[in-house]
Amino acid sequence: MSELEFLNALRVEMVRHRELRPGARSHELFQTSTIEALLGGVFDGDLSLSELLEHGDLGLGTLNGLDGELIVIDGDAWKASRDCTLSRAPRSSRTPYAVVVPFSPGPPAAVRGPLQYAALGQVIGHRLEGTLRPVAVRIDGRFEHIRVRSVAKQRRPYPPLAEALAQQGISDLHDVSGTMVGFGFPHPLDGIEMIGWHLHFASDTRTRGGHVLDFALRDGIAHLDDTTELQVELPPAVDVHHSAVIDQDALRRLERDR
Repeated sequence: MSELEFLNALRVEMVRHRELRPGARSHELFQTSTIEALLGGVFDGDLSLSELLEHGDLGLGTLNGLDGELIVIDGDAWKASRDCTLSRAPRSSRTPYAVVVPFSPGPPAAVRGPLQYAALGQVIGHRLEGTLRPVAVRIDGRFEHIRVRSVAKQRRPYPPLAEALAQQGISDLHDVSGTMVGFGFPHPLDGIEMIGWHLHFASDTRTRGGHVLDFALRDGIAHLDDTTELQVELPPAVDVHHSAVIDQDALRRLERDR
């Protein structure tokens, strides 16, 4: 299957802010902007969190100016500051990049650890190589260790994402219970998404969290939701006809070189 055929099969729709329809269909993944634009330093968006949450109750992203990591759980939006402390994100805040879904998972599955990040797909039954759909995931559990990161708000003129991440804050959390949410994206979505697993974490106390760099899960419950449609809202600074392909190896190096 070619990438064009894949995108047509998945029913990818790209729209501008003025074209957004209210509400969301079950199993429709909604996104504002693209990972390609974020890598290039497009850190301002035209969508508020209030508008974003009309389209889903589980997801992740960031806030304008790359102001921390955004975690959406049960319809609540949380912001991880650079020191990886959590606070509620104001609904009036805007986002330059976020992905949400009206989470509608299948039957829950128990996950017995120790489970490392690299083995996630095999253990929960989703190998993204060759798959035809993105998958949304939520894992509630006890973690022996989880490494999270966040970033400080950037100032104009915005740097590329790689330069901003050079100043990221990293926290290692030990023996912590919490919820990990995110998405697995297959390769044909390269340029729109970060290929592979993209996960954010919030502790049960909603005091610590961020973008997940690594983890060791002791045990937990996994919930999976295969999506069938993808709607992408493009801010004015993002070209609807973009065709560049992200260097995913370079993106992964940003995750490893921490």
